[in-house]
Parts: sequence; C-alpha cells; structure tokens
Amino acid sequence: MIDLNGLKSIILLSYLNDSMLENLLKITNMNEYRAGDYIFNEGDEAEILYAVIDGKVGLEMEKNSSTRILIDNITQGMMLGFSALVDTEEKSYTTSARVLTDTKLFAWKAEDLETLFSQDYKMGFLFIKRIAKIVKTRLQIRNVQFLDIYK
Repeated sequence: MIDLNGLKSIILLSYLNDSMLENLLKITNMNEYRAGDYIFNEGDEAEILYAVIDGKVGLEMEKNSSTRILIDNITQGMMLGFSALVDTEEKSYTTSARVLTDTKLFAWKAEDLETLFSQDYKMGFLFIKRIAKIVKTRLQIRNVQFLDIYK
C-alpha cells in the first residue's frame, strides 16, 4: 500500500508538505521488477518518472551496439527517469535503467505530474528545483569520472 510515509522516504519528495504529498499520492503507482529487468532503454519515449522504494537500479549508456557502460547506481530514496519531465519536445530517456536487485518503484506518468503542477505552481517549482539540483550533482560526478579516464 502506498502512503504518505512511503512518499516521504523519497529524498526529492521530503521537501513537499503533507497537502502536496496527498495530491501526489492520488497519481502514484507502484511497480515491481526482478533483477536483470530493464525499466526503460536509452532512446525510449520518456513518459514515466520513477523513485526507488527498495532495491537498486543501474543507469547504463550504450558505448556501441554490443556494449553498455554502467554510469550510476540508483538506490532507495532516489529518483530516475527525469527526462519524462525535463525534455520539452521529443521526450526520450538518455540512459537505460537495468534492475540490479529485485526492486520496488513509485511511478508517475509525466502528463499526470504536469497537470498537478499546473494546478499547484508552488509544488511544481519545488519539484523541478530539486530535480535541477539532482541533475547538477549527477553531472558533476560524471565530469569527475570523465576526467579520471584521462589521468
């Protein structure tokens, strides 16, 4: 069962008040995946934003048609699939998401979130502001990883 405490366990959502979380709860789904499953693949249409309730997901990028490289691990309380909200034209995932251990996820359709944010601008602002900070941090980490390759 999905409840407010479950939503509060997600780092990004911990900044929202109970009223906002109650509204978010109405459009929240829960999905379960087995180790080895792919939640989405790089280039797929980005329609859903996810948050890890329990488990571990690896974000991968294709080096070539036969090689994928693990670039990040997403664990309990973290989110993935931001392309569903931040791309403006052709929304597509920029990485693949492979389940590393059996995993439970919260899932939100981007169109439902956009409708909710158009009704509650403050919530939308807080949500997108937190996403921007997360994306910035992940970019900084990737920059360090990139620079380490050339040491």
